[in-house]
Order: sequence, then structure tokens, then C-alpha cells
Amino acid sequence: MSHVPLRAGCRVRIRGEQWRVAAHSSFDNVSIVDVDGCDAANQGTRARFILPFERIDRVALRSSAPRVVTLARWQRTARALLADALPAWTSLRAAARADLTILPFQLEPAIAVTRGDACRVLIADEVGLGKTIQAGLIVAETIARAPDARVLVISPAGLREQWRGELRSRFDVGAEVLDAEGLARAAAQLVPGVNPWSIQPVAITSIDYVKRPEVMRSLEALTWDVVVFDEAHALAGRSDRATAAASLARRARLVVMLTATPHSGDDEAFARLCGLGDLTDAFPLLTFHRTRFAVGLPHGRRLVQLRVRPACEEDGMHRALDRYVERLTNEGAPGALLVASILTRRACSSAWSLARSVERRMTLLSATPPLPRDQLPLPFIDAGTDEEPAHELGIAGLRDSVEEMRWLRPLLELASAASAAESKLRALRRLIRRAREPVIVFTEYRDTLHHLATELADVAPLQLHGGLGTRERLDALRRFTSGEAMVLLATDAASEGLNLHHRCRLVVNLELPWTPLRLEQRIGRVDRLGQPRRVHAVQLVAAGTREESMAARLDERSGRIEAAFAPSVDPRLHRAADEEAARLRISRSLARTARSTPAHRPMIAVIGSDRTETIWALRLSCCDAAGQSLFETIAAIRDERGRVLFDPVLNDAGVVHHDRVLAATSDAMAPWLTLATRREEAIVDALHESHARLSAALLQPGLFDRRAERAAATQAARVDEAVAKSRLRLEALARWRRLSRDERMLVFGIAFRP
Repeated sequence: MSHVPLRAGCRVRIRGEQWRVAAHSSFDNVSIVDVDGCDAANQGTRARFILPFERIDRVALRSSAPRVVTLARWQRTARALLADALPAWTSLRAAARADLTILPFQLEPAIAVTRGDACRVLIADEVGLGKTIQAGLIVAETIARAPDARVLVISPAGLREQWRGELRSRFDVGAEVLDAEGLARAAAQLVPGVNPWSIQPVAITSIDYVKRPEVMRSLEALTWDVVVFDEAHALAGRSDRATAAASLARRARLVVMLTATPHSGDDEAFARLCGLGDLTDAFPLLTFHRTRFAVGLPHGRRLVQLRVRPACEEDGMHRALDRYVERLTNEGAPGALLVASILTRRACSSAWSLARSVERRMTLLSATPPLPRDQLPLPFIDAGTDEEPAHELGIAGLRDSVEEMRWLRPLLELASAASAAESKLRALRRLIRRAREPVIVFTEYRDTLHHLATELADVAPLQLHGGLGTRERLDALRRFTSGEAMVLLATDAASEGLNLHHRCRLVVNLELPWTPLRLEQRIGRVDRLGQPRRVHAVQLVAAGTREESMAARLDERSGRIEAAFAPSVDPRLHRAADEEAARLRISRSLARTARSTPAHRPMIAVIGSDRTETIWALRLSCCDAAGQSLFETIAAIRDERGRVLFDPVLNDAGVVHHDRVLAATSDAMAPWLTLATRREEAIVDALHESHARLSAALLQPGLFDRRAERAAATQAARVDEAVAKSRLRLEALARWRRLSRDERMLVFGIAFRP
């Protein structure tokens, strides 16, 4: 067993297999060795071993004289070596092995991150352009470059398993869903005092779980290499969700936000979203906002607004509601506008829904004193729910409650009468009957969905709403996608993030959502990459009602949002992505016909030709000041004499080329190193601030109560540990600025002779 410090590039034998050392770090009496496989059984894998608990023997390289082989064997081996070759530091390492068809624009965020363009990225492409794929590429690339990287994915609860499946199947990245159940399982396998969040390399959770105070306390002292916020538009408001997200983003080296609808029309909320993770106003946000047209894809979408003529009963209901809303607007209490908004939305949904809400309001107003006019419930309406906003219906409206009852009673009678002859329901029946293909019907409210399911019982629709458990939800999706049902009734709360484009192309909106955000999310369930047919979206609008003016305002709002939101990407990034996509296509083509074999000795093949020359391929390695291997590439050297033995004189040309690679790598790494160093320093400052704040909050014990003091001490120790790790990372980044030549190895040659 060798006691000599191992340098990056040397070959060793561990557990009967050959490995090449990538990095060697010493800590007192223990050393950690990161190695890459060199045998047929471990080719392409990376492992970590701990000394002195493993026997590690150096492997003396055999003769470097090339072995002459057949052309077929040479081709298989050369293709394997070239498929893994990286021409530059910014070349993507994980994308070549990803199990998907990558379009050039999807590479841009990952390339931008490797170049050091930004450490905060907002991917705001249209729905269906593969934002999850782009974030997955960033995650996989981060892990490929730093196997000990830690990643946190924050997604809606209903999409956690989908994220885990995508990372595993497409990028071979193992991830675990950490919720109450997952953490309990992890904690049961750990010694007491170990934080399960700190040992999971890639964790997936929901913002509604991590926002809990007890969960946030366990995350306060942790840092992350990447934090991904899926459906990030939910974090733009002033809420505990946004507060939790901001806390996590402050301790992330890279923040990635995904949303197809970043701007809801509220400039202040959009500014808050864009500021997520900006610690010192020194980390600009890199924004990607691509449309189908911009990336050269057919739009494939047809929007139709179907004006539905209300029945006489419905017309009377809408006129009565308009008069009541006008009265609330002119003479109502401050909270009356919220009541008017809710009832208008319910009327657009269905007469049955309005009747239910009016009845609920009458019950609340008569049973309990209305909420004071200066007290409004917070939050007003949870955007993540599909239930009727019952609590808000108890807000004071008119100042005279007796008079208000006189307005509500006839409105209830008219709504009840109109619910027996709903024109939208008749129009929906005709659409379903004439379409003769799968259709998704969206509505805002769960009770309206149940009403539709009852009225459409003859077509046996499936239901997807926020009240379903995970199994029920997955079962409904399975039955719809397998063809068991032609109609899926869905609410916004249950449909976010779904991919249904392989089954369906027709979307019907029973009522218009109040924001372009929701409208885009609905249509985006079927208008996605891979949709083979043109998408049709039908908006049912009650003619001659407030819903028509709402539709006009929705279009106007969409135009304002588009004008206010612009990407911030350097056009040169597009060219870099095109070039990288071309390289990846070649790499994948080579890999398909390659045979991975251990390259213990270089090989050469001879081809008959009218010219005389030999092309030699050398593997060049660059390492940092501590000898850790950072980057490898393959260089070609031409020998005009056509020899099958490598002339040592050619080694001088290899040194020159090696120096060029070293200089180019240093230049390419410089922007990334500068940004990574500034970000790490900002994270250290944020940790110190967190430590001071936590100490002040926790050190308030009662008399003779030591529990708060112990909690403060524990938390302080965790923060100190996080700071120490960040200091070590800063030292490593400093070493990376001093690159040097490492191993230079002959791998193969091809000789041309007459």
C-alpha cells in the first residue's frame, strides 16, 4: 500500500479494480480519494474512498508503445473516447447522457451557468417548452462537475413525484421526496442529532411544507449548491411562502426559478419575484423568455371565444347581480368590493354556484355579526385552493344588513331558477358531443366541478380537484390517459404542472380565469413540446354580461404583461447553444456505436491511403494548485512521417497544445470563479446575519429555563459549521485560479500509408 500522496491522474487499484485519481484531500489522519473508473466494469463511474480504511495500490503503467489493432476494434474504442471528450470548460458534461431529445434553446440556461453569466436564473418560457428539462440539465451538470453538490427542488406538492421521476429517468439523478413521512424514514436510519436535510444530495419538497416554522428551523444553517423553485409565480406575493423561499434562496449558490407566468400584471409582485436570492443587489437576474415562434416551433394553438346567449332566467339573474354589485360599490363597507368580486366570479362559473354562494352569505350574515369593515381576512383568497371562499362571504356589505337581505333574497330566487336551464352547460354538452375526442374542462371551483359531474353523468367524466389524495389523483390521471374516459373535469388547484399532451388537444374553460397566468396554465396542460396536433382552447363567455368586459380586460392585461417583460440574454448565447447542440449530436452518435473498454495501453490502426501521416490523440488534464483534476480534453497531433510508434519529439507539440488548453481553460473559468467567489462571500455574510438574528430570538428563556439556551447553542454550532464549509469552498475557489498541467497521456492513433 502506497503512503506517498496521490496525485490526480495516477492509476491505482482498489477492491480489485483500476481507477484513475481525480482528487486527493487530506484531513489529519484521514484522506479522501475521488477516482474515475478505468476498467470495463467501472468505466464512466466516479467513486470516493477513505484512507487508511481502503487498501490502495499504485498501478505501474505498462509500455506506452501503441498496440496495432484492427480498424473495427479501433473505431469502437476511439468512438467511446471521443464521445466523452470535452473541447472546453463550458462544454456540458451531463447533457450527452440525458435520455431525451434536446433542442438548442434548452441548453442556454445550463451553458450560461457554466460560463458564469449569472447565479440567479428565471426560466419563463411559454408553457410546454421544457422548463423542467432545462432545470434538470442544470442540476445534472452541477452534479457532474461536483459529485458532492447538494440540490433542493421546491415544487407544488402534487408535482414532487413527477420531479423525482424526471430526474431519475432522464438524467440518472437520484432524488428523494422529503416531507413529514420521508424525513421520519430518514431520521430512523440516522444517529440522533443528525439533520436528515444535511445528508440528502438531492431533496424534493413543497413550499407549503418547508414554510412551517419547525421545518425552517432545521434548514436555517444549511447551504445549497442549487435551489430550484418550480411554479415560482406562487412566491411573488407577501406571504409565508415567499418568506420561506427568500430564506432558502439567501443560502443558495445558484437560484433557478421556473414559471410560464412570471408577471400577473402586478409590477410590485413581479419585482419581488425577480429579487429572490439577490443578497446584495450585486447578482443580476438572468431571464429567459422564449415563445414557440421565437424558437422556431409552430404555434399550434387556436383560441376561440364562444359567446353563449344566456337564457331568460340567467339574463334576469345577471341584471339583478349587476344592480347589487353597483349598490355594494357605491354604498358598501370597505370589504364589500371583495364580496362583489366573489359573487361575480361565481355567477360566471354557473347559476348553481351563485345560488350556493348567495345562500351561504345570507346564512353567515344572519347567524353571526359580519366582520368589521376595517377588518378583512388575510389572506383574502388562497390562489392554491379550489374551494368556495366561504369565510369572505361573511364580510360586511351594505351598512344596513336588513336592506342587504332584501337584495339577496330575490337574487337567490333568480339564481335558483336559472340553474335549471344553464346555457353554458348546454353549450358544453354540444361541444363534447361534436368533438368526439378527449377534452379537459376547467372550472375555478370544486363545487362547480361536482355540479358538472352530476349534470354530465351520461359521459362518465373523471374529476381532478384539490380535495383528492395523491393516489386518487394519480388514478384519475391514469384512467384518462389510458382512454377509460373521454372527459376530464379539472380545477386549477389540481392541474398545475400536468402533462396531458399525449392524450388530449382540446381545452374548454367554463369560465374565464381572472388572470392571464391561470389561462396560460390551463392551456399549457396540452400545448406542450411533443403535442402532435393543433391545440384548441375554447372560452365559454356569457354574452351581454360582465364576463364579456372581463374577457376584454384579460386581453388588455396580457398585452401589458408582454410589453413589461423582456428577456436579458446575451445573443451570443444562442450561437453557443447551437454549437453545443451540434457537438452533443456528434457525441451521442459516437456513443451509440462505441464499445467502452479499459484504455490501459494506447492502440493504433493502419489505413491504406495515398498520403502518409499519423494522427495521434492525447488526453490532456488540467489541475488546480492542490493537484485536483478539474478538466480533461483530447488533442490531436499530426506526424507527417506516418509512424506507428509515438516519437518523443512530438511530445514538445503536446506541451505547446497543453499550454494553450490551460490558458483557454483559465480564461473560460475566470468569470465563473469571480461570480462564485462573490456569491460564497455573500452567503457567509447571510449566515452570520442569520446567526445573530437566531441568537437574539432564542436567548429569551424564563427563570432557570436552559432549553432556549441549549437551542441557541445548537443552532449557533450548526451555523458555525456551515460558515466553516463555505470558508473551505472559498479556499478551493482560490486554488482553482492557479491551474497547471497535469497528466498528458497517449490514447490512440490512426496511421495512413500507401
